Amino acid sequence: MAGTSCKISLCSRQRMGGDQEISEESYLGSFIERGDKKYLSYKRTTEDGVVDCLISFNRKEFTLTQKGSLSSKIELRPGQKTVNKYSTSVGNLSIEIFTRRYELIEQKDDIRIGIEYDIITGVDSIQTTMDIKVKIKGEA
Repeated sequence: MAGTSCKISLCSRQRMGGDQEISEESYLGSFIERGDKKYLSYKRTTEDGVVDCLISFNRKEFTLTQKGSLSSKIELRPGQKTVNKYSTSVGNLSIEIFTRRYELIEQKDDIRIGIEYDIITGVDSIQTTMDIKVKIKGEA
């Protein structure tokens, strides 16, 4: 995707019961704006291969699409429950997610996205907090 180059920093915290996992990653990617939606694209390397990632967002919703060794589409809308699809080497999964909070803060060359959601797994949900910081650098 052509557009403006950017640095994307993601911090994810997941908690289930007494266990907590924190993940921090940074990527170089592209930023583009079309109509009321904004898009971030980047590639991430996993132990199974390269995954193409596309984040689309506006004030009302957030979507993360991944294609490659892992394919998934996660749609998050505050106050709503969504069914999300994952395709893995061992099969397909449908997972319900309830979005508790979604915040978008935009400044001149910086974007911050804060999301809190629950992955519904049965008795105990996986409580997830995601903070995304985007620093827009210049033409790609």
